[in-house]
Amino acid sequence: MAPRLSPSSVLTAFGVLAAGLIIRFIVLLYIHRRRMRDLPKPPWDPIFGNLPIMGKVSAAFPPRTHPHAFPHWIRQQYPDLPPVFYLDLWPVADPMLVILDPVAATQVTVHNSLEKHPSTRDYVYPLVGEKNLVTLEGKEWKMWRGIFNPGFASSHLMSLVGGMVLDTVRFTEILSDHAAKGDVFKLEDAAMRLTVDIIGNVVLDMPLQAQTSDNDLVKAFRDQLHWMPLPNDINLFRVYNPVKWIVYRANTGIMNRYLDQLLEQRFADRQQEKRSNSKRSKPIIDLALDTYLKETGQSDGSALPRKFKQSAIDQFKTFLFAGHDTTSSTACYIIHLLSMHPAVMEKVREEHNELFGSDTQKAAEAITNDPHSLNRLPYTMAVLKEVLRLFPPVSTVRRGDPNIPIHFNGRRFPTDGFMVWPAASGIHRQPELWPDAEKFIPERFLAKEGDPLCPPKGAWRPFEYGPRNCIGQELAYIELKIFMVLTLRDFDIRPAYEEQDKLDGKDRSAHTVGGGDRAYQILIATAKPALGYPAVCRSRYRMPILETTE
Repeated sequence: MAPRLSPSSVLTAFGVLAAGLIIRFIVLLYIHRRRMRDLPKPPWDPIFGNLPIMGKVSAAFPPRTHPHAFPHWIRQQYPDLPPVFYLDLWPVADPMLVILDPVAATQVTVHNSLEKHPSTRDYVYPLVGEKNLVTLEGKEWKMWRGIFNPGFASSHLMSLVGGMVLDTVRFTEILSDHAAKGDVFKLEDAAMRLTVDIIGNVVLDMPLQAQTSDNDLVKAFRDQLHWMPLPNDINLFRVYNPVKWIVYRANTGIMNRYLDQLLEQRFADRQQEKRSNSKRSKPIIDLALDTYLKETGQSDGSALPRKFKQSAIDQFKTFLFAGHDTTSSTACYIIHLLSMHPAVMEKVREEHNELFGSDTQKAAEAITNDPHSLNRLPYTMAVLKEVLRLFPPVSTVRRGDPNIPIHFNGRRFPTDGFMVWPAASGIHRQPELWPDAEKFIPERFLAKEGDPLCPPKGAWRPFEYGPRNCIGQELAYIELKIFMVLTLRDFDIRPAYEEQDKLDGKDRSAHTVGGGDRAYQILIATAKPALGYPAVCRSRYRMPILETTE
């Protein structure tokens, strides 16, 4: 018979274990803080590191503000801080090396492309799956990036513009309905649904009809977004909530089954088109399959290769994830900034009139017939770039490497053991890089070299540089230019935050940044406008005909 342990023995054992854990923590804390002691950083405490600073940061911003706003604020508060500095957040979060200089950023994204930080993989995995282009590394990433690159080439995307135009025309019809009703609506949701329809068409040649219906893919995708936690969340209930994982699994199953059916249907259509010698433009997935079969030496058989289908499902979710934030959020900020700068809006409209004529109803046909006309809109492109400067949707986070330090202003900055963060939002607002950095000045991107307004090399990086740059940036440019041409002359859209507050019965007037802006970026998986950008819309030229029932 085994001897029974007395209560005092159990308590002693637990006491020894607790003491050991405390001693271990103290030793690790000492080692970590000693390493950080001589590195450039904001005011630092030898016990708490920079955690008190982050408390001040959180108090300075509204709830759920996107963290990429923080580095620039920190440097504003501590002007002597160099544009490359450390944040000691251990043990709450990994210590960071923050980069707010384009030359230093290029060292870890172009000259030496550091691997993505593991936190990125952990964060996006529930939404996009394991085989996604965001977090794959090495040969596997190179293979799949090469497989999908041809479909995202600008020359190929131009052949798909007709479908994008049709989806955007449907979007303008929805705006007309809102204008007739005079209601408050969430522009980000409407723009997201437009993006989903466009991605469905250009990637799979499938009408997802997200703008007119709530299909299972869109519902599961949106639900998954809202269950995703904040990075470095210290709320243990949100982090370890068991319901979250049940929801993740259920939504992932819904999305995967939906996309499996779409891929099988597209493969069947592809085979039929080959037999009939169809000359239709190929969707991105067809070019990817062609490249995959060529790279693997397989024949185009009667069944979709299993390995390709598994990866294609994750890549489609990745394109949906990346596309919905880049395009839908940027569309909102185009409207937001132009509504605040009517002189710039007038210049954009004049450029569209000069190229497409004053009859706005003919613009869709003109773009479809000549997609390359979108490349003859220099001021529109300058506006788009300035919007992305002030409100970039995302930035990259890399894992430090013992053999890859940063050299900046004669000093060596180790990266090993740090989350390396070239913070695009902060780089885009550094006053030494951008004259009047907080102002909306599209002319920056028309300035010639030597002009003080001309952006320094590498300072504008909403899609990052180097081999891990955004594969879909050309698609985003095309989508957004079509959006601007087909909406800006027909509609006046303005933010409606006060109206939304009244509808919700809440006073959020104090939730502002940058001198009173309600449309600050929040974190819901990516950077989105607060409250989904509530808006009201007015038709400038035509009164839409509402459907009636007899």
